[in-house]
Amino acid sequence: MMTGKILGTTYVLNGVPADSSGFLPDMSADIYYEVVRLIDGKLLFLEDHLTRLSRSVSGSGMNFPGSVIIQKNLSILLHHNDLSTGNIRICIQDKPGDGQKLTCYFIPYFYPEPEMYIQGVRLMTFPHVRLNPGIKKWDDIFRNSVSLFIRENSIYEAVLLNSKQQITEGSRSNIFFINRHDQLITAPGKDVLPGITRKYVLDICHEAQIEIIEKPTPLDEINSVSTCFISGTSPKILPVKQLNDSFFSTSHPVLSLMMRKFDELLQANLESLI
Repeated sequence: MMTGKILGTTYVLNGVPADSSGFLPDMSADIYYEVVRLIDGKLLFLEDHLTRLSRSVSGSGMNFPGSVIIQKNLSILLHHNDLSTGNIRICIQDKPGDGQKLTCYFIPYFYPEPEMYIQGVRLMTFPHVRLNPGIKKWDDIFRNSVSLFIRENSIYEAVLLNSKQQITEGSRSNIFFINRHDQLITAPGKDVLPGITRKYVLDICHEAQIEIIEKPTPLDEINSVSTCFISGTSPKILPVKQLNDSFFSTSHPVLSLMMRKFDELLQANLESLI
């Protein structure tokens, strides 16, 4: 099956730039991928993304091309596109008869409006369990069904619900709760995709001595927590005002600390890049 049209004038396939007009990425074969955010011409947390991509590819039978080669492909992509902001997908794909491919291209994106960081966003639960949550591998059936669910319900994100009626993660984000004791609650790392932003959220907690409780959150317990937020490449740290029929505060001091500290880490990462 195919995804939507990519952005930019050029994509890069195995180090070779190509005209993107009419190009639709083929997502039908095994694909391991990362989405990296470009801000002011700089690739945010690129090293973290490439480390996770290497880990995802490991054991698949494919060869990880190496960070140096991927970075060269990204440099070619940036050189041939007049874009300084956006999201870039890096794909490693092995389709019978075609051989292994490394493809890099700009994809459509949506960043939260400024007011969303103040007012929060709406979420709904979606029954689904990732078979290999620690691996970022494309699942076309899941992606199509959850995207339709999000559009039909006019929500920002779908939150995955396992067979035990426990909340684990978002369809494209990680989710956190803050309880009345100012403790952070999030699903164990083994049960979710190890998000890059999630990693920095946990680092901030350790530095600020905020207690972390790693456990899935039963759906029938969410009314006992005061605050909820999600994290991800596009949303960064984004407050949640409503999940199904439950409402949350979007002005909790721990949440405010998280948002401020993450923005500082983001800026420091960008300033460290040449």
